[in-house]
Amino acid sequence: MKYEIQALPPGASRIVLIGRADAAGVDLIETGLSAQLRATEGHVVIDLNQVPFMGSLGIRMLISIARITARRGARIAMTGVQPQVLEVFETMALLDLIPHAPDAEAAMALVAG
Repeated sequence: MKYEIQALPPGASRIVLIGRADAAGVDLIETGLSAQLRATEGHVVIDLNQVPFMGSLGIRMLISIARITARRGARIAMTGVQPQVLEVFETMALLDLIPHAPDAEAAMALVAG
């Protein structure tokens, strides 16, 4: 698994996650991603378009990202969630913590308030 952080106007970031969010994948990126996220400002949009699988450690990582973002007083949303991953999120009520939008524009509208 890998990730990219892209700046979005105004004052927001887009985290693009790429690959399987299983134990091995999360282990590769979680520490670096958390450190970079703590150093950024503004709202966060997580793009999961290239994540075909989300395991329990991936969900824990998303919750951690949401907490880091909330501590900064910013909002968070997800976009591009694959149908099988969305089903897991719905079952676990993760969408109550991190809202989901069908595309990046709608996700930006969610975080903009």
